[in-house]
Amino acid sequence: MNASVNINDQQRTRVTQSISRLNVQPVTNVNFSLSVGTAVPRDVRLQTLPADVVEVVPQYSGYSFFVVRDEIVIVEPSTSKIVTVLPRSGGNTAAAPAPSRSKVSFTDRDREVVRKHVQTRTERQTTGSAAKTVIRRGERLPESVEVEEFPETVYREAPALREYRYIHRDNRTYVVEPTERTVIEEID
Repeated sequence: MNASVNINDQQRTRVTQSISRLNVQPVTNVNFSLSVGTAVPRDVRLQTLPADVVEVVPQYSGYSFFVVRDEIVIVEPSTSKIVTVLPRSGGNTAAAPAPSRSKVSFTDRDREVVRKHVQTRTERQTTGSAAKTVIRRGERLPESVEVEEFPETVYREAPALREYRYIHRDNRTYVVEPTERTVIEEID
């Protein structure tokens, strides 16, 4: 009876990051225990774990999950039993779906550097894609949207932006966390 799956801290972090990117609607009506071994009622909507989670923890192949408040609950599908409960993020940031890789804080100077150097580049860089992709802060960009590196001058003048990329649409620049492809800042 293999009720629990043990994973290390690195795997736990990667699983949490992967699921956090999905922007999953949390389950709100929970009238059962969120502990390992508890059978999840059939009315709880489970989602299949994404491939990148299974890549990190192969034992989770075919498993499902759901999110409750600030926890990710992983379920073994044949028994509907909880095998792991993970915190949804590193801290208790229930209101802010910020990327879990780093603390994101942009100064007015960072924004000004982006405005100054990106605006001049984008005038000659109109992509042929007329696809209407709605871009919002906190959301993951589709793979079809091309994310660009900032000009080296941006990285020199605002080193905090080195790990980020951007897209420019409709006279706005969106700062993107490249691993998770999440929009973390909008600069007009």
